[in-house]
Amino acid sequence: MSTNIEIPDFEKLAQKLINEAKTISAVEAKRFFQDTFRKKGFTDTAFEEWEETTNPFKGSGTMYKGGHLMGSIRRNDAEFSKNRVIIESNTRYSKINNEGGHITVTPRMKKFFWIKYAEIAQVPKVGDKYLWSKAKRPNHPKAVFCKSMALLETGAKIKIPKRQFMGHSTTMMQQIEKAFFDIMLAKWKETF
Repeated sequence: MSTNIEIPDFEKLAQKLINEAKTISAVEAKRFFQDTFRKKGFTDTAFEEWEETTNPFKGSGTMYKGGHLMGSIRRNDAEFSKNRVIIESNTRYSKINNEGGHITVTPRMKKFFWIKYAEIAQVPKVGDKYLWSKAKRPNHPKAVFCKSMALLETGAKIKIPKRQFMGHSTTMMQQIEKAFFDIMLAKWKETF
């Protein structure tokens, strides 16, 4: 009695899994980093919740007004290889939010907040001049915030708290490993 057992090409299967590992890693890492916005905090070995903001323009939550920062998380294709996967955020404010730090008040920033204050407080405008004495809503929370920002001295420092959304995470690495082994097991079952 003879049995014909077809032996799978294990070398080909291994090469396919190696090639898929980088894609699995990139997809899982991007998903993990984007989830930090939903959870409002970052997880390495433990969850670290973000400090809540007092900014009345925050939108639906701290660090999530229009989703631009979360949406900027992407794979760096120039560094994409079987040995290296880099996930990055390409906005100009990614680093200050992720690491925390200080920003310097500039005349341009002050001008921006005066204009926003005038809009929110409904200050009448004649030509290019505002009639400040006739403001209708100067106590609106957004108007108060804008006025306080506009009144800061040029050169003053504003502290931006660390709200990490990207970086090394033991939890993320475990999730990537699990996703890879789940796919590897599924492919193994398909082979037999």
